[in-house]
Amino acid sequence: MKNIKSLVFNIAETLLIFLIGRLLCLPINDIITIMITFMISRACFGQPLHFKTWYRCLVWSLLVLLSLFLILKVDLTISILFAIFSALIMTGKGNVEDMYLWKPNGESKYKDIEEYVKYNMTNKILIDFEENLQKRDNLLYIIYKYKFHEHLSFGQISEKLDGMENVRIVEKLDQIALAIRIHCGI
Repeated sequence: MKNIKSLVFNIAETLLIFLIGRLLCLPINDIITIMITFMISRACFGQPLHFKTWYRCLVWSLLVLLSLFLILKVDLTISILFAIFSALIMTGKGNVEDMYLWKPNGESKYKDIEEYVKYNMTNKILIDFEENLQKRDNLLYIIYKYKFHEHLSFGQISEKLDGMENVRIVEKLDQIALAIRIHCGI
């Protein structure tokens, strides 16, 4: 009985996705090409991710295929490439962890700098770096001090800097990280 319900849901979902493509006035053969490319790619990359509830599955599928159909309005080739990429991501094999500020084991990407600053507070090279950073750009120095001396989180740093966006803080920290790694030989 469960297999029948699943089959009915999959057929209804496929028809709904197809109708969305038709509502966007896309050619039938292009809609079918994108849908089949996505389904085959997803099957080839491995076990696809599944949601526990039918409505989450439906919403996610509709959003992914709608975005592919909108790209299809621009170009078929680009839409096919995005269909393959989306299928890879939906199998869980796409490594998106590098996008974030932490590694899978929870370590910060600035861990080497944090340890260097912690154990070399009186090191002449580090003191020289800090003095030069403060002379060159006081904002960078303040962010450096908050992150590596006071060990504040991005949210706390943002609060202390009157709501500076995390993206800007990360940009500044990346500048600091490059500079300190070169200057101190980390």
